[in-house]
Amino acid sequence: MIEWRFFDVNDVDWIIDSSKVMFAESEWKEGEYDEEKIRNYLLYIIENPLTYCGLIGLKDDQRAGFFIGRVGEYVFSKTKFARESEIYVLPAYRGSMVAMTMMKKFIEWAKAMKAKELFFEPSTNGKLDKFDAMAKRLGMTITSKTYRKTL
Repeated sequence: MIEWRFFDVNDVDWIIDSSKVMFAESEWKEGEYDEEKIRNYLLYIIENPLTYCGLIGLKDDQRAGFFIGRVGEYVFSKTKFARESEIYVLPAYRGSMVAMTMMKKFIEWAKAMKAKELFFEPSTNGKLDKFDAMAKRLGMTITSKTYRKTL
């Protein structure tokens, strides 16, 4: 069974451990992982539930993934938007609907926060097709590309 809940301080060490796996899989793995920075970030999310949404995805009562998103206002108006910051599912749980469940819950949270639109900006390490399929099932459309240059 797939379930979800908001994360709390008891999840911080697990998220840090999971984020190390995420980091090792990422295109940023050559950089330096900063555990203290991550810990402070997670605690800030927990302390600011009207701005940040931190979720734990569960599969058969086991933590299987985490999701972080936020709500903000455009600089040119008071219109609110929501944006995904991090979504990660441990390799053993991929394909189990954990990611989709967390994405749906984030959409519900964003609506409750009065966001008018929502953005997912995945860094998929070359696996964008899988994310595209999930986003389309949620009724999302592609609106832009992201360009990057290593300096």
